[in-house]
Amino acid sequence: MVAKRSAQVGFGPANGAKADVYREANEFCAKENKKVETVSLQMTDSAFAQPASASLQFRCK
Repeated sequence: MVAKRSAQVGFGPANGAKADVYREANEFCAKENKKVETVSLQMTDSAFAQPASASLQFRCK
């Protein structure tokens, strides 16, 4: 599982945080010459005084 919060605060999508969690998951699986398989992805868009976030549960296959 990988989770990230975006530094951006204000209204907007969690696309940056999503990209970060997938990048980290891909790097982890690449060490074993495997690819990421998504089990669960949860994203929360940023809002007033709340950063965007993404949480990825994955396995390497």
